[in-house]
Amino acid sequence: MNQEQAKARARALLDVIENMYEIRITNSEQVIEAITEKTLDEQKILTISTSLNSWVAMNPLDTGEVEIPVEVVNELIRLVNYQIT
Repeated sequence: MNQEQAKARARALLDVIENMYEIRITNSEQVIEAITEKTLDEQKILTISTSLNSWVAMNPLDTGEVEIPVEVVNELIRLVNYQIT
């Protein structure tokens, strides 16, 4: 998977999260960049996105917007890279 395909995949998965919870991820481009800078592997992108879905589910929102901390994204990437490699 090339960089463009990986970004499109990550975007599609974040779109699913946004639609599922009726939210807007305000820093989605930053999240996508963080993910695709570290991996272009489709399975890892799916696993990271699934983890982000769980993070959103476990962190109730007062508004329809959420900013996912980059530290959370980086830690999930680290854990996924550790477990899959």
